[in-house]
Amino acid sequence: MDRTVREIIAGTPVVWVKPTCSVREAARAMYDKDVGAVVVMEEGRLRGIFTERDALRFFAATRRNPYTIDVDVVMTRDPVTIAADSSAAQARGLMLAKGFRHLPVMDGDRVLGVVSLRGVAFDSSWPG
Repeated sequence: MDRTVREIIAGTPVVWVKPTCSVREAARAMYDKDVGAVVVMEEGRLRGIFTERDALRFFAATRRNPYTIDVDVVMTRDPVTIAADSSAAQARGLMLAKGFRHLPVMDGDRVLGVVSLRGVAFDSSWPG
């Protein structure tokens, strides 16, 4: 049976930053926690997601200073999310269809964490 994304992320803390933190601070949080994305939260609400892809585009494509640019300038605003009780197959299908590798997992308005394509690819129901 296909696990839910809630089960896949169980025990994994939510790694988040404020919109006003610098790109450097957000990248450092990802590095320190060994994650590919951080959610951007303000007053307990999801505002965006900052991913490895966002970081790569920022660092490789611009000469802007990551110490002085707020993460909300380069984050993905209003990201696509998935409900916590959705299946791994649903998460995998959504990420493949939309072309991204990280989805914030929601329980109503509350962020429970982030599920990655890698996390659902190795679910026991993965056909290949």
